[in-house]
Amino acid sequence: MQAKGKWVIWPSYIDAKLKRKEGRRVSRKEAIESPTVQLIAEAARRLGYECEVDEQASYPARWYRKEGRVFVEAKEPKIRMLRKICSEIKGGKDAPVHRV
Repeated sequence: MQAKGKWVIWPSYIDAKLKRKEGRRVSRKEAIESPTVQLIAEAARRLGYECEVDEQASYPARWYRKEGRVFVEAKEPKIRMLRKICSEIKGGKDAPVHRV
């Protein structure tokens, strides 16, 4: 889902506790245990993305939980951005090495 040139990032997309069919978008190895919108937004900002936080939103599959969502500037494919955010949250140790 994209709104106004931004990707919507739900904490469920990177939650290691969830199965793929429950909404996780990255591999379990890359995923984060119990991510929050504040953690995601902070990591996105460190990576240079502009972002907005909506703390009152509910992921549609779990409408009863107000986990929030983060709108992140859409510079690149969503999955690549999710992987970078996960790596940044983990401290960059799993970041891919790019050699020129």
